This record gives sequence, C-alpha cells and structure tokens, in this order.
Amino acid sequence: MGPLNGSVSAGNGRAHASTQEGVEEEDVQGQDDLLGEVGSGYTPYLGRLTAVACLGGLQFGWDTGIASGMLVAIHQDLGHTLSAVEQEVIVSATTVGAIIGALSAGRLSDWIGRKRVMVIAGIFFALGSVEQAASQVVRELVLGRVLVGLGVGAASMVVPTFLAECAPTSVRGRIVAINSLLITGGQVIAYVVDAAFYHLPHGWRWMVLAGGVPAVVQLVGLVVYLDESPRWLVSKGRHVDARRVLSRIYPMASEDQVSRQVEKIDLAMRSDVSLAPLPNTTATLKSQLSDVVRDPTNRKALILACGLQAGQQLTGANSILYYSSRLLLLAGFRTNPNSAAVAVAVANFIGTALAMRFVDRWGRRRLLLSATAVAAVCLALLALALGMIDTGDVVDDALDQAAGLAADVGKSGGPWPYLCLSAMVLFLFFYALGLGIVPWLVQSEIFPGPVRGIGSGLATATNWTCNLIISATYLDLVKLITPEGSFWLYSVIAVLTWLFAYFMLPEMTNVSLNDVHAALDSHRAGGGTAQGPGNQGYEPVLGSDSEEEEEEEEEEERGGAGDEEEAWSAR
Repeated sequence: MGPLNGSVSAGNGRAHASTQEGVEEEDVQGQDDLLGEVGSGYTPYLGRLTAVACLGGLQFGWDTGIASGMLVAIHQDLGHTLSAVEQEVIVSATTVGAIIGALSAGRLSDWIGRKRVMVIAGIFFALGSVEQAASQVVRELVLGRVLVGLGVGAASMVVPTFLAECAPTSVRGRIVAINSLLITGGQVIAYVVDAAFYHLPHGWRWMVLAGGVPAVVQLVGLVVYLDESPRWLVSKGRHVDARRVLSRIYPMASEDQVSRQVEKIDLAMRSDVSLAPLPNTTATLKSQLSDVVRDPTNRKALILACGLQAGQQLTGANSILYYSSRLLLLAGFRTNPNSAAVAVAVANFIGTALAMRFVDRWGRRRLLLSATAVAAVCLALLALALGMIDTGDVVDDALDQAAGLAADVGKSGGPWPYLCLSAMVLFLFFYALGLGIVPWLVQSEIFPGPVRGIGSGLATATNWTCNLIISATYLDLVKLITPEGSFWLYSVIAVLTWLFAYFMLPEMTNVSLNDVHAALDSHRAGGGTAQGPGNQGYEPVLGSDSEEEEEEEEEEERGGAGDEEEAWSAR
C-alpha cells in the first residue's frame, strides 16, 4: 500500500497547536496531530492484533454467506420441506440475536472491556455452530442461529471500535477496513463451501459446523496475542497497562513518549464532562444515554451513524446475499445456483479489498458518495432484467417452498439471466466500495470517549434491526410487489441514502479520534470537509500529492520539529 496524505494533516496540526494558549489546551487540541515516523504505520504486533480481532468479521461473513446455500440444501433433513415462512424465520433468527448482541455489547464493552466482549462473541459463535449442525427440527436450527447471532452482533459492534482505538491515525481507515474485508472473505469461503457440499447428503450440516473453526482459532488468539484497547485501559485508570500496550503498538517510541501519550489521552477524556470516565452503574447508563441524545454534537453523531447503518441494510444488499441462490434460480441458473452465486461473493470481496486500499487516500465521504451512486444504477438494472424474465405467479406451492421465490422459475432465456447476474455482481462490488465499509468506519470514529461504546452499540443495533426488516420480509415483499419491484424500491432507497450522506457526512480522513468530535460540530451540511483542531480545512484530493512531495513535506516537518517528541503521535 502506498503512502497516505497524512503529512498534510500533521503539518496543519502543528501549526494550529502552536497558536493555542497554555500547554494544557495545546495538549488536548493537538495531541494526535504530531504524526511522524515513530509508530506511524504497520508493525508485526499490530498485524497480529488486527488478524485476531478480525476473525470476528470472518465469522460474521461466514454466517451471512452460509445461509443462502444452506436453505437450498436442507431439502427434507428437518422432517419436511421448508416453507417460505420457515426460511424467513431461519434467516432472521440470526438477526434477532445480533440486535440483542449489539445492544448488550455496547454497554458491556465499556464495562468489562473490548477484549472480553470478543471472547464472549467467540464462545457464542462456537456454540451456535454446533447447535445448528446437530439440529433435527426447525426450532433447534433457529436456536443455533440465534446463538450465532449473539456473537455476530457483539463482534460487529466491538471489533471496529477496538481497531479504531488501537490503530495509528495514518492507517486507521485501512486497519478498520480489514474487518470488512474479512467479512466479505468469510462470505466467499461460505459460498465456495455451499457449492462444494450442495449435492452431498446432509452437506448443509458440514457447512454450518465449519463455521466453528475460526471461532476456536480466535479464542486461542485472544488469550495468547491480544491486549486490551489502550484507550479503554486509560478510561479505567490502568495507565501502566495502557503504556505497555502502546509500547507494543509503537515499538520505536521511548518510554517518555509513551507516558506522554497516555497523559494526553487521559487529559482529552477529562477535558470535557461528556468525555470523562464514569463509574459503571445504572445511573451512569442513563447519564450516557442522555448525553448521547441531548448533546447537539453527540446527537448529530448518533443520527449520522444510525442513518448510514440503516442505508447500508435497506438498500437490499443482504437480500442478494441471503437469497442469491434463489434469485439466480429464479433467473434461470438451475443446475447449481450456488456456483453462480460465488461470483457475487467474490465481487463483494474485491470491492472491499479496493476500499481498504483507498479509503484513507480518497476519503470516506468521496468514496461513499461515488460508490453509492453507481450502486443505485446497478439496482435499477437488476430490476429491469428481472422484469424481462417471466417468473410466473408467486404462490405457496411445493416449488415455491423449495426455491423460496417463484412457482415458475426462469422461463425466459436470452441475455436477461446473465444481465441479472452481472447487475448483482456490479452492485455488490460498488456496494462494498462504499456502503459496505464506510458506515462501520464512521461509526468507529465519530463518537467521543466513554460514549463510544454505547453510541456504537445503538448504531450497530440499527444496522441489525434494518437487516431483520429486510431478511424477514423479503419473500413477502417479492410476493407483494414482484421481484423486480423490490429492487426498484431498493434503488430508490440507495438514492435517498446518497442524499443523506451528502448533507450529513463530513470528510474525516486524517482527523484524529480526539478531533473528530470538533470536526463534526463544525461541519456544514453539504460541505465536504471536516474542520477539527488538527485538520483546518483539509480534504484529501485524489492524486493531489506525489510520493516525492509527501516525503519532502514529512522531511521538512521532522526538521522543523527540533525534538523527537514532535515526531510521535498518540493517534
């Protein structure tokens, strides 16, 4: 991965910090903007930390992808052919568990720590996989799905938050994006497994059981490799432990530099009443909820995070992921729809990989707006193609139960089945570039201090609630307004999501976590540039700086600092 445009932000942060009156205010405002060579990039420990944490994302993606192939492979293994309603219940059971898991994890992660919540999530993943594989009736399968959902919800909330709190500012976007990459990677693996086991007797049981393998690996990694978030440790007064973790993340930093950063993080968290650590009581929970809702900037952050998460789900991506095999069966891919569905998962994976590569260079806002616009067009093309295929009447008969969509599958030939597949592939690609990754990244960055856990929990719960609406109603929606009508609706929602992001989302690339709150407060609707204390009017422009220019700027900054302390960033 090439260099980032972080040097511009770093220079602006120094210039701004020098104008502050008093050392304390300077420490609070410019604490994360002194980004230099010390600890500013990837290290082996940061790689291990990211890999272990992101196994939660892999399991998240596995569950999303496995549902599609599992439903068409169960046949009568649970005593009868599944009805459309039973299929919706099986799919949505995970989402119900995820809503509970996300809401619980938000508060729990502030109380017992990010690491312990990830351990709990891994246990739920493992137990749920075994329960699904051993199920003999529908209700047992649903129970296993709920258990997995609890793990999915907890992991989807806590992993991005943990990564954002550990990663250096210059690579924070890409580090958090790795979790999204592993989510889509899990989907690809699940789709390949679906296709491989499709024709085997009871193959679906092996599909779901295999999902417990990464859970066990993660649990071992959590015990052996993973430390707690340094910011959470500081919030609990555990400064010695926080210094130890920061020393591992930034191995080139001196003890004095690490100590200063711990002090700066602590000072930032105490500089405002809304950021100050609070005891873990019911009264504190009410106080945090009140602070998130009543404080204007916190409320804006909550609306933005929840709105983006709602848009991510209501544009229908999971309708394609959960029911891709049925959609392709409907379009005319009859022999093994799971094989064709692999292309959909691969497109999602490639899009996420590219987003991870460019999210810090192009910027969150620009990437989201550009990709969402194209995704809306792809949804319209999918609706058009489905409209040209004679799907017949959608009724509750045996074939509807088996396919989950239509009694008369794909009568029309010609180019339309391939246009359906192409539109699905292109939509998932551009969805992954924008809506698939940016909402999680924004959510992990936008909430300040101790309200980050509860704010992220509410946003994640919004994501899973909207996921539940989509997964539990899609087949009914198809019957009500036809398959093509459902995707016309999703296309309109994508346009509305674009408008919401245009007016609400500031550019937060290269803004430190402690400055994001001020950047959001100063953002003007429809403007694009965050203007936090360490990022005065800076918006990264694609291709605006050559590698040589960036290196020259970094060299000038290091030369002007005159002190190694200036080269250290506290994120």
